[in-house]
Amino acid sequence: MYKAIIFDLDGTLYDKSGLARRLMLSQLRKGGLGMLKREREVRKMLRGHHYDSEEAFYEAFFAHFARPELARRWYFETYMPDMVRILREHYRIAPWVGKKMAEIRAYSQKVVIFSDYGCVREKLKAIGFKLEWADHLFEAPALGGLKPCKESFEKICQEIGCQPSECLMVGDRKDTDGDGAKSVGMAFQRVSY
Repeated sequence: MYKAIIFDLDGTLYDKSGLARRLMLSQLRKGGLGMLKREREVRKMLRGHHYDSEEAFYEAFFAHFARPELARRWYFETYMPDMVRILREHYRIAPWVGKKMAEIRAYSQKVVIFSDYGCVREKLKAIGFKLEWADHLFEAPALGGLKPCKESFEKICQEIGCQPSECLMVGDRKDTDGDGAKSVGMAFQRVSY
């Protein structure tokens, strides 16, 4: 029996099919397609690396753009709000989520949401996830590193007061969710649509 179940957000709590295409179309209309392409590249480069703080992470992240301040404004003022809007308009939590949250509560387990992106609260609300279902919300940049960053998984365990062996990570990607869980000795269960 696990004391905490840690859920990835995108691709786990909802089927994200078509999301990349919708984001591309949205950015194409706003002239941000080049920024979106670079964001994907930089995210892959920084995956698994640890930085001391959220600001240190974002400093490293935006340093890989030709115009860091412009990229920062685009990311926080255009891209992330667009993602939330698209989720609100086109996506809903998977049918199993509500039932699973009730089961977890029945066993007095903690529910943790861990996303590689920011705006976790806003994204959860956009897809119809009831915020009262979750005990803790974590954003990888605020922890200092994108999945599978070992230190980010360790920080979550410290924050929620559980050993990694007492937690189950549920996610859609073995290379990020699974490898991060494995790096600290945490169990992993894959979700696929």
